Amino acid sequence: MSKLLSMVENSLIIFSSAIMCIITFANVVSRYLTGNSFAFTEEITINIFVLLVFAGASVGVKNSSHLGFTLLFDRANLPIKKLLCIFSGLLVTVVFILFAYYGVDMVLYQMSVNQMTPALGWHQWMVSSTFPLGCILCIIRSIEVAVKEYKNLHLESE
Repeated sequence: MSKLLSMVENSLIIFSSAIMCIITFANVVSRYLTGNSFAFTEEITINIFVLLVFAGASVGVKNSSHLGFTLLFDRANLPIKKLLCIFSGLLVTVVFILFAYYGVDMVLYQMSVNQMTPALGWHQWMVSSTFPLGCILCIIRSIEVAVKEYKNLHLESE
């Protein structure tokens, strides 16, 4: 599961970065050569950026590369470390569950009012769905990392 998820995350990051670069470069060239820019580029770039942010956040959770304050954790004894590991894992997971819940609520609202994107006329829910999907990636990774860290602490105690 972890390898498949890593492949999905990396593919999303590569795809979204490439599309954003191509669209932005084409817009700059168009503005330079014709004096006019493409109206849709900002809309697409912003929505793809949301996907990129959450895919990147998921990879960051997997690699434990987010900023953290570890002074208390480093000085704590093993039972407290286990407790802190469970607490932080639950806290991060709950935050992403709340994000996903309200993201789905937003998408359902956009579907109910048939909201369209301004420049392209696409259904807004189609592009907004990247938000709860990205949250799901982060939920999976935060649970995975919390379990892995707890197991490592348990092995330390033996």
